[in-house]
Amino acid sequence: MSVIGSGYKLGGISLDLRHITAFVAAYEEGSINRAAQRLNLAQPSVSGILRDLEAEMGTALLERLARGAHPTAAGETFYRHCLKVLAEVDAARKSVMAGADRVAGPVNIGLAPTVAKGLMPRFIATYLADFPDVQLRIAEAFSGPLTEWTLSGDVDFAVVAVPPVDRRLVTRRLSPDPIFLISAPDGLAARSSGPFSSLPPVKIALPSQNNGLRTMLDRYIHSVGMTVERLVEIDSLHGILELLKRSDWVTLLSLTSILKELDRGELAARRTDPPLDLEFYLVHPARRTLSAAARIFVQRLEQAFADMAAERARRSL
Repeated sequence: MSVIGSGYKLGGISLDLRHITAFVAAYEEGSINRAAQRLNLAQPSVSGILRDLEAEMGTALLERLARGAHPTAAGETFYRHCLKVLAEVDAARKSVMAGADRVAGPVNIGLAPTVAKGLMPRFIATYLADFPDVQLRIAEAFSGPLTEWTLSGDVDFAVVAVPPVDRRLVTRRLSPDPIFLISAPDGLAARSSGPFSSLPPVKIALPSQNNGLRTMLDRYIHSVGMTVERLVEIDSLHGILELLKRSDWVTLLSLTSILKELDRGELAARRTDPPLDLEFYLVHPARRTLSAAARIFVQRLEQAFADMAAERARRSL
């Protein structure tokens, strides 16, 4: 990684991007040694940069401990401002590289399975046709891996069902998505009515505990008094749906990803009672801005969410 060394004055304090990147790395890694590894610099060099920064600021920003480095109150405040500076630098770089009005360049995206299957196909072909200079790469995963990929920079942004609590990320709510009981066409979703507390014991397929959505589903099952006869954990949307089509197993899932299966009569669905809603969120690194191509992708995704909500209303689902 190259670090820009040209300095500037901020309120009489001389800073450059070496100070900011070194501090952000130490803050996020919780260790000056790991920060040095991240920046491909020698540890003494990073320590020197941080000492110079604290001397310029006139206060300690990090507390050096045997097991790492932890921010002081001043360090917490400074970190928030550093993220804004890095985001502005990133925005300037993207603007210059892409040109003022050109929508182009690579965009790496992570999507939750429901979004990848149920919403992306509604607009992806038109998006690619409208912006031939965009190189798109889309990966599908559950919320945990998507958050990790966003933090590591493997994706520019992700759409997740479980919002991470992490100051390194910007999180924005996109849309609610109601949850339904899903079964085979002649299964429990088609045959039952009334509150879920009155359902017979269910054999239910759910994502594993590695998926943050599982915690929400477990709480709901417990709170409404559903009786689970048997549970299978499947971290694959396709795998869960194929099991349901061929058996008396059920799941709790958004309709967004299965409208085609409902239209073909392969599955049945009924609204959770009492109702349960999933929320989808956009997450991206706080120190980076979304490119023009990424912002337009998100805009079209939000329109797809709105269109899906209107379709559910028309179907009275």
